[in-house]
Order: sequence, then structure tokens, then C-alpha cells
Amino acid sequence: MQSNAILQYKQQSISTMSRGEQLVLLFDEVLKNLHHATLLMKENDLTNSEKCTQKCKSIFQYLSSILDFKYPISKDLYDLYYFCNQQIIRAEIRRDPQLLNDIVPIVNDMRDTWAQAEKLIHIKK
Repeated sequence: MQSNAILQYKQQSISTMSRGEQLVLLFDEVLKNLHHATLLMKENDLTNSEKCTQKCKSIFQYLSSILDFKYPISKDLYDLYYFCNQQIIRAEIRRDPQLLNDIVPIVNDMRDTWAQAEKLIHIKK
């Protein structure tokens, strides 16, 4: 019963977030799962590592799917998301956690950019 209440709370809090806040949350989720996948891969727990990397790939696929290509930056974002997905796939195939670590700075930069944009939007309101 309690877990249902927690789930409802999470759903409600996400539904009341701005799109920028939701994007930051998605990038936080990617970073968390990259970290876990790296640790699990180092421990040779490939089954659980793949669960984490699959979450990351799903988020990047979702982010790619919501891009509006009437804006020039969308192509650049698509290329970044595609690169990250390909890097995750390479890491899975090679069982190389360093390949996951290599994209962490890129994901951090994207997350921080959206967080800063969100702050600027709130300042202007």
C-alpha cells in the first residue's frame, strides 16, 4: 500500500514539473544508470549492467524522438544522443566500463545546460 502512495507522489511531482525540469531529471537518471552500469560491469555483473545501460539508451531514444527539427540545434542534439547511444552499445559489446565513463562529461554538460536554461527561464518570469 505504501509503495503505491509513493508511486502516486512521484507521478504527481513529475507531472507538475516544467519541461526543463523533466529534462534535467532524465539526464540525472542517465548519469545514475551510467554510474551503476560502470560499477556492475567492473564486477562482471553483465545482466544488471545491461539493465542500467538499457535505461540510458531508452532515455536517449526518447530524447531523440521529441526533437523538433525546425530548430537547427535539434540536429546537433540528435547527433549527441546518437553518439551516446552508440558509445553505450560499444561498451556493452566490448564489456568496457571506460566507454561509459567517457560519455559522462558529455551527459553532465547537457544536464547542466538544461538546468541553467531552466534557471534563466524562472528568473525572467
